[in-house]
Amino acid sequence: MRILLLIITLLFIPVASHADIVIASGAGYRSLVDQLIETYTADTGNKVERIYGNMARVTALAKNSGSVDLVLGDKSFLEKTALDTAATQKVGRGRLVLAFAKGKNFTSPEDLLAPEISRISLPDTKRAIYGKAAMQYLNNKKLLSAVEPKLLMVATVPQSASYVITGESDYAFINLTHARKIQKSIGGFTILDESAYTPISIIIEQMSSSNHADECQKFMKFIQSPKAREIVTTHGMQD
Repeated sequence: MRILLLIITLLFIPVASHADIVIASGAGYRSLVDQLIETYTADTGNKVERIYGNMARVTALAKNSGSVDLVLGDKSFLEKTALDTAATQKVGRGRLVLAFAKGKNFTSPEDLLAPEISRISLPDTKRAIYGKAAMQYLNNKKLLSAVEPKLLMVATVPQSASYVITGESDYAFINLTHARKIQKSIGGFTILDESAYTPISIIIEQMSSSNHADECQKFMKFIQSPKAREIVTTHGMQD
């Protein structure tokens, strides 16, 4: 187990990092986190290292590596992992969307039942919040049993989206943040009925083990600034 954790750490953290803090985030929020960090660094000169992956991997790394200062992800998952944290800040609200391949369209949930629709990709339904939300949506719309043979489960939001980009899937359940990032590479996307799945709250937490508490607080304060809130809104995660 120690060897495995060491391998994971080496894979995700550059050996010669000179960052002031390290943030680990769910892969589906990469475009948001990248822009927040780039803006923060431009304003302050402080460097922030970033790590992306599915939330199970991100939280395992945060718990065991001792190298992660901040973790960004969905509140429900982070609460279950019981990370030892010193502070929490809300980032925004996540939204489930259905992306469709070029040449396809989506007008109603029943479109998923069409015989010409052969594959629908979605993130891990046990480890990824948008995979769980997709299953809740399909259940609440009474579509799950009919579309289940078409479902292709992958690890993360970006992986789910990649199948629509290449045309290997007709549809993909992803989040709004990533959908906006890839919108030029797909046919389009539709924001799904938020009443059909549990609300998704995105937060950032400071690890108690962090040796950079002051820098963590500066970044979390930045998250509340008008400039950061504008970025969050641009990525579809406003409250």
